[in-house]
Amino acid sequence: MYIKNLKILVLLSFGFLIIALGMYFDGKNISNKSSSEVLFPSFDDVLPEIAYIEFSNQNGKSVIEIIDNQWLISSSNNFPANTELLSRFFIQLREANILDAKTNREDLLYKLGLDDENKMQLILKSEDDVVLYSLDIGIYNYNIPGSYIKAPESNQSYLVSTNLTADVSDFYWVPTDLINIGKSQIQSIQIYNQNMINLSVKEGELKHTNLTSQFNEIDNDKIIDAQNILTDLQHNGFILKTELPNSPDLKARFTLNNGTIIFVNLYDIEGKGVHATFDWNYVDDKVQISKFIDPLLDGNQIQVSSVAFLNNFAFSVPQIFFDTLNIKLREKTE
Repeated sequence: MYIKNLKILVLLSFGFLIIALGMYFDGKNISNKSSSEVLFPSFDDVLPEIAYIEFSNQNGKSVIEIIDNQWLISSSNNFPANTELLSRFFIQLREANILDAKTNREDLLYKLGLDDENKMQLILKSEDDVVLYSLDIGIYNYNIPGSYIKAPESNQSYLVSTNLTADVSDFYWVPTDLINIGKSQIQSIQIYNQNMINLSVKEGELKHTNLTSQFNEIDNDKIIDAQNILTDLQHNGFILKTELPNSPDLKARFTLNNGTIIFVNLYDIEGKGVHATFDWNYVDDKVQISKFIDPLLDGNQIQVSSVAFLNNFAFSVPQIFFDTLNIKLREKTE
């Protein structure tokens, strides 16, 4: 049975960017700011109105919007955004002071990364589609350090005091943690390929319990690798489930000590790599759920990112995830 209420609950955590930023800024002492001019003096007033964030350049754009009280990447099928990364960017924007005026010659803007070919544009809009703020962002100079910026309608450039580096790639704004479950929490693994392989804990160790006489025993290292496969698992991309082939190339079922069962379908897609889906029977309070995983590696951990509960997506995972679970039995030879 799917835990819909839990999924809704954990996804709502992606919607608290404004609250987190407000707590940070309330704790800042404005009197500590330097005497230099503030880049965005109305930031505190604008912040609560922001409902649309766009990062763009001549190659593309990434759009992040508030949808159903969540910050979602609308340019990427409404995948939840990495609000921690967004918060860090806005902190840099709010704290930016203008250090120096630079060139106002259009033909020299390329040296600062502010020409049309290289600049990144930031656009902030309200829920009513009103532009609240826009900025052209150039390169970050590590030697100073500081970022080069200008207003979109002007050639006058400036050096500001903070790092406004960001990216127009949607994946840059995606949280990548999935699962971090230690080997000691796994009670059994069933692998469904050309053979049905059952690995269960027996006398404190995971053993192959349905080996028939015609096959050699599975190498113990392969069993250990399978037992560790859910440790610090991250994805490196995603597609909609509707884009998956009709049937998976490999299925696996992990049963944990607390009774949670994880159903994993793996698709080895030509040109796209291995993609995985995860389904759960239930999750109890022994499972630590958060957007981001600060991984424990003691073997007893049960940490799951709320991203792993998303229903609409299949996650690109390393090829080794597929290869480790695709255990093949070898027939005995006389």
